[in-house]
Amino acid sequence: MDNAGVEIVEDQPDIYDDAVVFITGATGFVGKTLLEKLLWSFPRIKRIYMLIRPKGGVTVEERFRGFLQNPIFERLTSEHPERLKKIFHFSGNIEDDNFGLNESDRAVLCAEVNIIFHSAATVSLGSGIVVSLATELVFFGLQVRFNECLKVSARVNSQATYNLLELCREMSQLRSFLYVSTAYCNPGRKYVDEQVYPTMPPVDWRQFLACTQKIPDDYLNRLADYIKGPHVNTYTFTKSIAEQIVNAYRHMIPIVIVRPSIVTAAYREPYPGWIDNIQAISGIMMEIGKGGISSILGDKDLICDIIPVDFVVNAMIMMVGKAKLGSLSICNATSGVTNPITWQRLGELTMKWSRIYPTRRMIMFPNFKYRCSAIKHEVAVWVLHFVPALLMDLRTLLLGQKKRLVTPIAKKFRQACLAGSFFSLNEWIFKNKSRYYFKDLISNGTYPTLYWNLEELDYDDYVRRHMIGINKYLHREKFTVEANKFTVTRIYWFWIFLHLIFYMMLVFFVF
Repeated sequence: MDNAGVEIVEDQPDIYDDAVVFITGATGFVGKTLLEKLLWSFPRIKRIYMLIRPKGGVTVEERFRGFLQNPIFERLTSEHPERLKKIFHFSGNIEDDNFGLNESDRAVLCAEVNIIFHSAATVSLGSGIVVSLATELVFFGLQVRFNECLKVSARVNSQATYNLLELCREMSQLRSFLYVSTAYCNPGRKYVDEQVYPTMPPVDWRQFLACTQKIPDDYLNRLADYIKGPHVNTYTFTKSIAEQIVNAYRHMIPIVIVRPSIVTAAYREPYPGWIDNIQAISGIMMEIGKGGISSILGDKDLICDIIPVDFVVNAMIMMVGKAKLGSLSICNATSGVTNPITWQRLGELTMKWSRIYPTRRMIMFPNFKYRCSAIKHEVAVWVLHFVPALLMDLRTLLLGQKKRLVTPIAKKFRQACLAGSFFSLNEWIFKNKSRYYFKDLISNGTYPTLYWNLEELDYDDYVRRHMIGINKYLHREKFTVEANKFTVTRIYWFWIFLHLIFYMMLVFFVF
């Protein structure tokens, strides 16, 4: 299935009729995809508000104009450009008290908003570097900082959620508040149902917020390892705290929660393979395709719970209608129970399609191996990553070239991979009863433009779309079936030659 031909319907749900929507995190991957889908499939939406902050010397107005030029809006610009006029922005920052809103903007939100999608999180913070260790080409872009310092994570993921819920109490027209959490906010539990669990270790969210306000930043950050318990990073810990906050407001505000697992490129909408960041798995798949990864610390037989971003967005849109005062409905937007894929299978498909549709940035033949042993992985990293990096730096120094040294970047890349090993060495079973609710809504015609057919997802075809999307949207390469075939052939024989040299040297030294 390709780009959805069905667009709008006359019998769309009343909840989106003439609705005013407020989206936090609208400039992020999920938020941006949600905004585009709402405008595309629900044209009777009245208005969509978003927050934008000035950044890097660029004004809010300039950032907003740039946002509207994003490639994700191509089909809207081509067929329904008038719908983009429904997007309005406020100057503000989710980290600030009162979100940095002036009194008039705050009054507008409180008087008009009917639906809130709260998707802002530390997952979109920071400027980072993703590097192929066997090349001198460096790709600059956004990087997920799942292990942001506790102070920042608490302010964005927990305190901002509390502040927004307090603001919601003044919104007289509010009909639904949707909070985007993460499926991994309960890492101490093997089986995760669609319910709110107590934090592990037990933490009172009111005391936690008070401490983040009073305790000095450095001291609070040093306490992180002692108070986050089984959480591998501050992101999942503060998301767990945020769920406690949301749960406490269920009697005052109609609330629902959506917990995505590992969000990946779009399956169908807005375009097959759509991806605009290097978050989590997508960044790893990109590096595998470039030949920059030779070893991953993980158990190849465990389930890798990935979920395409358009499935997450569809879940969010449908869950809005379940918000009711006094109860809290939760959706685990995951694939592991419905249509599981192992890390081994995902890796094999990534290598397969990166070889068939190679990128111009390929510097080594795509080939890697999962290793459960930390010692074996470290040896592989040193032999296959650090040694080439050291040789490249030695060449740079001897030739007197003014190029960035690769070894320090190799160290950072190693640290990033180790941070993700917690998820590739462990497995969770996320129960997902919400899928039956989605199928009922779709089958009875309530949401004919949406889909939730995860059990029909063909991973071979999906990873093909994903790798094409990486080349097209991240590498910004024009896609053709025969593109870069000579490059991958040349690199393959060079790779074979290196292996022959290695084994000949091994035989020579052994015998």
